[in-house]
Amino acid sequence: MHMNKKTYHQVLLTVWLSAALFCSAHAQDILPQPLVAEQHTDTLITDSTSTDTLLSQTLQLPWEQRIKMQLDALAREADRAPYMAGISVWDLTDDTFFWGYNHHKVMRPASTQKVLTAISALSVIGAQHTINTRAYYTGTIANDGTLSGDIYVVGDFDPMYSHADLKELARAVRDLGIKRISGKIYGDASMKNADLYGNGWCWDDVPSKYEPYLCALMVERGREHPNFGTYSKSAAFHPAAHFGYSLGQELKNLGITGTSAAVVPYGTKDYPGGGRNFHTKTVTIEQVMQRMLKNSDNLHAEAVFFQLANAAVSKRCSWKDGAKQVEAILRRAGVSLDGIEVADGSGVSLYNYCTPDAQVAMLRYAYKNPSIYQPFYAALPIAGVDGTLDERMQTGNAYRNVRAKTGTLEGVIALCGYVTASNGHQLAFSILINGTLSSKAARAYQDRFCQVLAQ
Repeated sequence: MHMNKKTYHQVLLTVWLSAALFCSAHAQDILPQPLVAEQHTDTLITDSTSTDTLLSQTLQLPWEQRIKMQLDALAREADRAPYMAGISVWDLTDDTFFWGYNHHKVMRPASTQKVLTAISALSVIGAQHTINTRAYYTGTIANDGTLSGDIYVVGDFDPMYSHADLKELARAVRDLGIKRISGKIYGDASMKNADLYGNGWCWDDVPSKYEPYLCALMVERGREHPNFGTYSKSAAFHPAAHFGYSLGQELKNLGITGTSAAVVPYGTKDYPGGGRNFHTKTVTIEQVMQRMLKNSDNLHAEAVFFQLANAAVSKRCSWKDGAKQVEAILRRAGVSLDGIEVADGSGVSLYNYCTPDAQVAMLRYAYKNPSIYQPFYAALPIAGVDGTLDERMQTGNAYRNVRAKTGTLEGVIALCGYVTASNGHQLAFSILINGTLSSKAARAYQDRFCQVLAQ
């Protein structure tokens, strides 16, 4: 049958669009290559009028069809890439699955694990839950200013406790009228168990900025005094004991000493009760979550994770207690735990495994609960503006639109969050990339994907 050029292009467009829409509707993991006629290839390439017509007709398609066609093209690009990608997109406005590619595949989430931690914490204990570092003294204070007893500082895993806070605590001791202490300064870190590092953390990277000490009582993230910029590599070092030592130094600076005019001796010991609470430093989960998500701070994430654990087990809680809490919220969000592994709160662990669908389900769960969504959304990095997205998506429709958590480990680049499409619909998405040797190329792919969603 003879077919003129115009009719040929119309038929080709119809076949191509039908194939693309079929792929989108079924959200296949491995999308087929676009249908291309074997003959008349040169005519298709060189005939600019026909090409412009095709483009014009494509742009006139409904928003959903047009966006899915572009996402399908990105999926085919991922097929050819050397890495493994898994992507899930949910239309929150219509509350329907929108598009997916390998969306049920189990992959390492890197720091997007913090999304699960944050949403679980906001669900279980709430944004205004407080982390309290409490100071007590036992015994009595004599008229000459001698405390016949001990000072206990009970940690609650405050990742923000600073040198300035320590000085404030020392002044609180002075304000009691204490001039000498006959006993000791004890640090109580019994809120969590004795493990100082996370489950599945690389031993040759601890302690460090990215894999810090995990202790319920620390000052300046557990770094050594007086140079708070370094971590001790000594096996004898303990953050809670170091807290006691540092407090003793600050007390001496104020003229408060032990009975022999030396620095008050220090150690670690559980608070036995019966004392007087004379100072409490408080921060909220919402405050901690700002740096946890904006800056992807691993210590802040683990602090939130162990608040979750502590809500279930009041003393010496472990990562397993935190994991059970996250798993419970995953189930509440409608996620099957098959293939899901929660190993820590920050995503540092190589034992964490998740799926794009599971992450999107948690984003959807947060969206449906304003008390969770509002503080969570406010703490997410904004594309091209702040946090770990400050240098990404600085132009285009994604700029100031995408709010998402990044994730980076060796071979892993991840991104999940929210974006508002041009039709006004709010979308939740997860893009997990594993096995990449080029983090730059993986991030560029994610950024292009977000730009398409923002159209």
